[in-house]
Amino acid sequence: MNEKDLKFILQEGEGYNIEFKESFDAKNIAKEICAFANSEGGRIFLGIADSKQVKGIGITNRLKSQIQDLARNCDPEIKISLEEYENIL
Repeated sequence: MNEKDLKFILQEGEGYNIEFKESFDAKNIAKEICAFANSEGGRIFLGIADSKQVKGIGITNRLKSQIQDLARNCDPEIKISLEEYENIL
């Protein structure tokens, strides 16, 4: 992702396959991962508020590991990929 992609995503806002989360909440993230897995897939942006304001999030190995664990613990396991752009995951 680059700055142009981010601006486009912010302009379009949340929808059928885009979800903004200002912070990490394991229960809510797990719910969104499962919802996207049961539809056509999607993207969750951590560090962006519902109001489309970029708040940023502290991206650590622990955070990435927690998210991977949420997807791995689903039955069946859900394959996800994590991307970073500045302070957005």
